[in-house]
Amino acid sequence: MLNRIRFVNNIGRISIRNYSTNVVRSKDCDFYAKEEGSVGTFEYRVKFFDKNDKQISAWHVIPMQPTPATLSGGSDNKQLYNFIVEMPKHTTEKMEVNTSEQLNPIKQDIKKGALRYIKHGKIPYNYGCIPQTWEDPHHLDPLAGYPGDNDPIDVVEVSQQPFQRGSIKQVKVLGSVPLIDEGETDWKVIVIERENPQFDKINSIKDLEIHIPGTVQAIKDWYQYYKVSEGKEANKYALDGVPVEYKQTHSIIQTTHDHWSKLIKGNVNFKFD
Repeated sequence: MLNRIRFVNNIGRISIRNYSTNVVRSKDCDFYAKEEGSVGTFEYRVKFFDKNDKQISAWHVIPMQPTPATLSGGSDNKQLYNFIVEMPKHTTEKMEVNTSEQLNPIKQDIKKGALRYIKHGKIPYNYGCIPQTWEDPHHLDPLAGYPGDNDPIDVVEVSQQPFQRGSIKQVKVLGSVPLIDEGETDWKVIVIERENPQFDKINSIKDLEIHIPGTVQAIKDWYQYYKVSEGKEANKYALDGVPVEYKQTHSIIQTTHDHWSKLIKGNVNFKFD
């Protein structure tokens, strides 16, 4: 019951005004973020707000898809998703939407009482998650063969420029890779941001390899080996590491959205990390 009460509180809104912080605004978006504190401190947070300046849960209130969610044009890959940027390209601070803190701000991970950094080096891509999704640890993923990792589904964005932490980007899904991280399914959804000059040219994993060759293998290598620097074994991939194309990835994302929907209705148990 206690966990359920905490979870419901996370979905709510609270009003915060006259708050002096760095504001992060996103194009064509009804939500914005504010940075509180300094990066590299235990107090640092990125909090999210609606257009009425009420603090919201980034995980539960920001929709999975923008409005409109469908593109016009020649490609049949027309679906757009909202991408919350947790870790900008070329950073090392391990940040994520915190699923256990009230209203789910972005904060730096803590391990054994210390702030967590990626020892493998600066992350080579913009990284974050799709809101209103959840990789259910009670559900054995039919493709990967392992239960979910208890987090929103992860996103790897391939643009050259770093995005600001807390920004909300509209992205097109190109495909995904089924990472197995310490016995859990941890899908990495590969996307391209709507303002990218190559957005109209790149609609699939195949297109990505044509226009930015080597990207998929580089993504796979990074996530397979980045924990080795922490003294852990390399991660593995299901499906022999073969990427899943965008049509099936849309279905994977929808499944995580369905699991999230059951979660907020109280139909499954949720263990806070």
